[in-house]
Amino acid sequence: MTKQDLSAPRVIDFSALDWLFGSVAQRQWRPHPPIEDNEDNDCDRVAEWLPATVPGNVRSDLLALDRISDPYLDNGAEASGWVEGVDWWYRTYLPLQIDPGQRAFLELDGVDTLSAVYVDGRELGRHDGMFSRQTLEIPADLAQRANVDLSIRVWGSNALPAYQPGRRERLWGRLAAIGQTTFQPFDDRLATLKRPMSFGWDFAPRLRTMGIWDGGRVVICGSACITDLHVYAEPTPPVVDGGPTRVMMWVNIDSIEAQPVVVAVDIEPASSGSDPAQQFEFRLLLPAGKSKHRLACDLPAARLWQPWERGTPHIYSATVRLCTEAPGSHNSGPLAERSVRFGVRSLKLDGWQMRVNGEPFFLRGVNWVPVDALPGRAGRERYESLLRQAVETGVNFVRVWGGGGREKQAFYDLCDELGLLVWQEFPVACVFLDHLPRSAEYQRLLRQEAIGIVRALRNHPSIALWCGGNEFSASRNRRAVEIMAEAAAAEDGQRSFVPASPGPGDAHNWLVWHGLAPLAAYRQEKAPMVSEFGLQAVPAVESLRRFLPDDDLWPPGMDWQRHNADLPKLRRYAQWFALSEVTGIEAGKDGLDAFVAASQLAQAAGLQVMIEHVRRRKGEAGGLALWQWNEPWPSICWSVIDYFGRPKLAYETLQQIMQPLLVSLEYPLKLYRAGDRLAGKLWVVNDSPYALAGCTLTVLLDHVVVQRQRCDLPGNCASRIGTLAVVLPAGFRRLTLELRQGNSLLAGNVYDLRFHDGGPSPILDRVHRRIVDVILR
Repeated sequence: MTKQDLSAPRVIDFSALDWLFGSVAQRQWRPHPPIEDNEDNDCDRVAEWLPATVPGNVRSDLLALDRISDPYLDNGAEASGWVEGVDWWYRTYLPLQIDPGQRAFLELDGVDTLSAVYVDGRELGRHDGMFSRQTLEIPADLAQRANVDLSIRVWGSNALPAYQPGRRERLWGRLAAIGQTTFQPFDDRLATLKRPMSFGWDFAPRLRTMGIWDGGRVVICGSACITDLHVYAEPTPPVVDGGPTRVMMWVNIDSIEAQPVVVAVDIEPASSGSDPAQQFEFRLLLPAGKSKHRLACDLPAARLWQPWERGTPHIYSATVRLCTEAPGSHNSGPLAERSVRFGVRSLKLDGWQMRVNGEPFFLRGVNWVPVDALPGRAGRERYESLLRQAVETGVNFVRVWGGGGREKQAFYDLCDELGLLVWQEFPVACVFLDHLPRSAEYQRLLRQEAIGIVRALRNHPSIALWCGGNEFSASRNRRAVEIMAEAAAAEDGQRSFVPASPGPGDAHNWLVWHGLAPLAAYRQEKAPMVSEFGLQAVPAVESLRRFLPDDDLWPPGMDWQRHNADLPKLRRYAQWFALSEVTGIEAGKDGLDAFVAASQLAQAAGLQVMIEHVRRRKGEAGGLALWQWNEPWPSICWSVIDYFGRPKLAYETLQQIMQPLLVSLEYPLKLYRAGDRLAGKLWVVNDSPYALAGCTLTVLLDHVVVQRQRCDLPGNCASRIGTLAVVLPAGFRRLTLELRQGNSLLAGNVYDLRFHDGGPSPILDRVHRRIVDVILR
């Protein structure tokens, strides 16, 4: 590298460096040690340095080196628990050698969870928090060296604070746990803002992870550096593609001295399109230290970012450069440079009715959980596979569940590119009893993490709304909600903030499954938004064989339960589909294959009943999100796509019922026999803004046409277009709906008439569900 290259602004990405890691004895975490105290700097006590991957995770690196057994198999999770009882060092060397007058900043996007950063043995800062970025300047006397030692100390998870419930909380816990064998009302996860799921969940193992899980880099700049860049663009009314737009920018600058600068801005398409780049220039007088500047750039003809079903999700790139003189002049080399991507679009949420770019938009969504219980292993390839599968089924938004927290930037980049909206929650989940900690230190941590998450994600056009978290009482945690709302308003201010989910107008319907209710109970749901509902289903036998030992494959045993199977509930719902004429498997011949098939049929039927019910309520209802799309380890849970990427049967059903155009039959879910009369209401739901004329709806019973009618369909409407009445012949199986316009098949749907619903749920389970509803108020 030439001297000229070294003097220019540059970025050294952590993933391009060679990293080592090793363990030391665990020390107590001290957030604010005395300035001269260097006791935690015990890097020289690491007995063995091992190769590490960054971004990554301690367990995944140890697994790659055969130092631990696979935490996803047998009792590997428990056997690797020792890694949480020691502390860990990550170490690399930075090729800096900056010139006098230059500056170097460390940016760490996510360290899990307690950490301290040292450069050549000097502590630069320490951090508690998994999701907020750390930005630390490397002192000039160190950064001017050719080879700089960067060491990051990560405390083992046993050093995390413990939650201390009070007397009233313990009493509540005993009452709420009546009849529940696995209920744990208070957990140490409530004392911190580490990913809640890592403390164990009903679809995830207890793996309290640690490591440099997200990206990091060294940013080298001149005497002034751009530390953050926020871009927001909303189309000027009336909203039209190619209309004028004002792009607002907020540029955070850290200048070593007061000085005049020229700010050069380039805006150009980052996705499809061949529009030329547009340049803007501003002159600023920077003060010494940190400052924030607001810039406005007018685009005469901007392309809209649209959800995939409404058009193209156009994305722009904005690059901001700080120069000492106007670009192109002599000595005009930039002091600093930063680029972000953004989109031009408008969003409005009113009473759970979403409008995107001025048009009504029904939310057809899924709940997203982390793709891996070891967060460092998540990457663009796995994100992309799962998100593309979602789009293929007709999904137009994902709810990023609060028990998982923020994902990596690649996830949100893909949502931008694919035209998927995102409901983003803060890392709070399932605080069923009493409240979150109310100490000043916890509230400081909550504010820090909320601000960090908003700053990291606010430039993404896919982000549609912020939510305080999952299943906690917003009223009993009023101050925590205020802190998160204040962070969203101050750091973004353009999107709606929802205090908690569920909340007013938003339901988590667990009468089916947890309440053991029949599937028909879904049809009693009246909430405008239903953001959780679903049933467990056993993954394919090929997937089971990859994580269950042969001697526990069938009948189900302890390993099934270790991997989250709720066997009594699985059996209850699977029994309605276990007949050989339904599964296609001869009874008693292969119990495992039949159980897998029956459980997947039950899951698919349950999702079909609820999704069609909510969509028929379009206008009154604004959206839905099924629980859950994916899973973080090999599990027997509610996922539609298993850990190995293999879809369950519900995936095929969703491809019919989650598309923008739905044909639906509302009929009694009862046991039918030959000679019975099947009667129901025929519906067509059109989520597009465009009317469809001259359509034909055909009803077939086992490939025989039993009814055909013409219909015209308005846009953005659920229309009841007729009724169906047919006497069922001997040997009936399936009823099919087909909606065509000319020779084009617009939508189809299939109903298995051999399924019949179960009886009412036990009284104790209904009572427990009511208690949970009261607790969450």
